[in-house]
Amino acid sequence: MTRVLALLLLMAADGPAAVPTLKVAYRYDGNAAPLIDACTYGGDFRSRYGLYLEETRTKQLFSLYDGPEQTLSVRLEGFDSDSAVLAALQSGGAQVGILRCEAVLTAVLEGRPVRVIAPSQYRGDRLVVNESVPARNWSEFCTWVKARKRPVSVGFLEPRSTALLGFRQALAYENLRFEDAAGRLAGDGESLKVRLVRVDDKAPPCGIQGELQDGRLDAAVLAEPTATWVGSASGCRDIGRIDDLPPGRFEDCPGTVIASTNSAISEQGEAVGRFLELMGVATHYVNNHAHNTIVAVIRWLETPPARESTALSNVRFSSRPDANFKTGLWNWYFALRLRKALPDSLSGYMEEKEWLGVPYDSTLLMPALDRAGARIIR
Repeated sequence: MTRVLALLLLMAADGPAAVPTLKVAYRYDGNAAPLIDACTYGGDFRSRYGLYLEETRTKQLFSLYDGPEQTLSVRLEGFDSDSAVLAALQSGGAQVGILRCEAVLTAVLEGRPVRVIAPSQYRGDRLVVNESVPARNWSEFCTWVKARKRPVSVGFLEPRSTALLGFRQALAYENLRFEDAAGRLAGDGESLKVRLVRVDDKAPPCGIQGELQDGRLDAAVLAEPTATWVGSASGCRDIGRIDDLPPGRFEDCPGTVIASTNSAISEQGEAVGRFLELMGVATHYVNNHAHNTIVAVIRWLETPPARESTALSNVRFSSRPDANFKTGLWNWYFALRLRKALPDSLSGYMEEKEWLGVPYDSTLLMPALDRAGARIIR
């Protein structure tokens, strides 16, 4: 009997190791396009990169293969808000999250144990107006605002969004005096020209869209794809990007990022790194197969083709932590520091490289991108 038990234990020890499971939470919109492509085009990924997903349960459970070997089980859960993605990360319901950059940065300021571990999507902050506004671009919008006798009302959803921070800086650059949602005045103009209004919009874009359509708001600053959802509605119009407005500090700033918790980075680093490798080749696929991406996103999200096509054309995808990524993280922090809107414990960073180590953990990304790069050029 003892010999039989020993043999069984030996066979178990020599058997295949259990495949780890990685739970991934993501904001359910087109900014998750690399993930959606990886889930949709497993056969194409297999032939091109040798790294691919096979679907086990529709839109929920996938097996990650490196050639013939399964290396990871990936469980997906889509959410309608960044706060829900963050909650899944914090509760342990997910080890990786795909969500807006400023949501992760705000969580870091609040002392939550999450970090940005990779960039994903850039650009996408837009200015949307109602149909009564006689402007087709930023220059015409400023001319119209300056000529108005009453302040223009501009809505926003999140007080720390890059869309709002960039818009505030653009107003100051144009010497347009404005009032924020707390009633504080800023800008150097002689008279109040813009009133910033926070919209309590738990299920965007319905609330802010309605306020634009009925004239309670003259304009709104929004990120993609919400900007396109609102701009395509009757009575609303998109008049251009915010992130490249003067003084240009938010040009090509990161929009969507990949985040993880401190515990997942340290305890499940290999699994998270494999997922980042997959996202590296998926980003390459997105950037080289635009039509396939649009088709996949429309099918996955079940949204109107024209809307998704427009929203995706207004953003770009990159998994490389380049100068735009690092400068974007710094400029977000610096804009809040100028407003004295940071906790005392995090308000003293004077250089970009000092601040970057607070919200950004790069330990898993670069090795993953090296492996992804080898697959891309093979």
